[in-house]
Amino acid sequence: MQAAIRLALAVAAVTVLAAGCGSESQPARVDLLPSASPAPQNSGPIVEVVPVPTRPPLDPTANPTTPLGELRARYLPIWSPDFDWAFPPEVCGSDWALDAIAEPISGADLNVLGDYVAVAALAVMRYEHLLSRALGEPDILGQLCIAVATVGSTRTDTLDLLATYLAAGIRIADPATYPDEVTIVAASPAAALAVACVTPGYPGVVTTEGEVVDDAQAPVALQAYLLDVSRGLEDAVTDISYRVSDVVDRPAEACDELDSWATEWQQQAQRWAAEGELWGPVGRTVTTEQLCEPSLSDGSGECPRDW
Repeated sequence: MQAAIRLALAVAAVTVLAAGCGSESQPARVDLLPSASPAPQNSGPIVEVVPVPTRPPLDPTANPTTPLGELRARYLPIWSPDFDWAFPPEVCGSDWALDAIAEPISGADLNVLGDYVAVAALAVMRYEHLLSRALGEPDILGQLCIAVATVGSTRTDTLDLLATYLAAGIRIADPATYPDEVTIVAASPAAALAVACVTPGYPGVVTTEGEVVDDAQAPVALQAYLLDVSRGLEDAVTDISYRVSDVVDRPAEACDELDSWATEWQQQAQRWAAEGELWGPVGRTVTTEQLCEPSLSDGSGECPRDW
């Protein structure tokens, strides 16, 4: 599944770090709340979006009628009138409480995230869950679910991949999944570097008639993730989180190869640091069990088992 969206992680990390030393005021994390103003014609709640540069919709047939719809039309390749209105995060099978559409932010204070390592691990699990769920049950609304977890080129590539699935009437054969543990290898002021083992590695593709058209499948995939600190754009309040901006994968026979994979990325982070980039080692593994402990509820805000 991930082979279709391989990206150059090292190049992206340098780009992220170049923007990582801004001087914006300290943000505060809040949930997205709809305006108290009623929506016209019972269409749904209205939210106040963050002003962003105007650009045309990706779908030339799009006809957004609200500021929220105009924002989403710039990012989502297949338009739906549902994107004109806010709808609950349960649509994506997640308790995600931040804005769906986001962009990287510089100068953010990671202390507002609580345990930023746990939050970064949760972001990886959420990405894998939302991507595999969207490709297993292709739907136009699934575009927004993918946009919840990603920014940058990964968002573009994964949305294009979902659009291909929708056009071809295919889906992946395996149910939605996420790694049970994620290791945060290193961190910078604006990003984090993580690795995980994802099972199965390359799911088969099934047509709408149930025919498996690609059953080549590695037992597992070793994944490396670059996560950008990002801010939501779907309301005017600054709220930040980690979003996946780049992914590199390698097919493997078993997850016990993850340690050597992590070592490779530790060495890469060390090279970035030697070149003057602001990367520091972390080397902490976060498990689903730990994320679901009540003591971490304030830091991560979510238990993957509830997905």
